[in-house]
Amino acid sequence: MTDEITLTIPREREFLRVAHLVLGGVGIRLNLTIETLEDLQLALDAILERDQELGDVTISLRVAENTIETEVGPLRDGVRAELARESGEEVGLRRILDTLVDGVEVESRDGAFWVKLLKTVGDVHA
Repeated sequence: MTDEITLTIPREREFLRVAHLVLGGVGIRLNLTIETLEDLQLALDAILERDQELGDVTISLRVAENTIETEVGPLRDGVRAELARESGEEVGLRRILDTLVDGVEVESRDGAFWVKLLKTVGDVHA
C-alpha cells in the first residue's frame, strides 16, 4: 500500500518551514532517522533555493514499502538545465542531490518540469 501527501504552498522562503513540518511529521510516523529526515529536507531546500519563480509549488510525498518518493514542481527550466549538467569539480545541484538521495529524475508534466527524489529508508510500516 502506498500513502501519499500533497502540499501546495507559496514559493516564499518562510513557507518552506511548512514543508519541513510535513516532512518531520512523516518522519516521526515512519520512525525515520534524523539523518534521513535531514537529507530529505536539505534536498528539498536545494531545489527550491534555485527556483525563484512566482506562484505556488507543489510537494508530493509517497511512502512505499522501503522508499520515500518526493516530487517537487512545477519548476523553471534553469533547474532542469542545472540537473542535466555534469558537475565535475563544481558543487552543483546534481552533486548535492546525488549525495542526499538515492535517485533523482526530471519529468515533464503539463508544460513544466518536476523533480522526483527517491530515498531508500528500509522497511517502513505506517
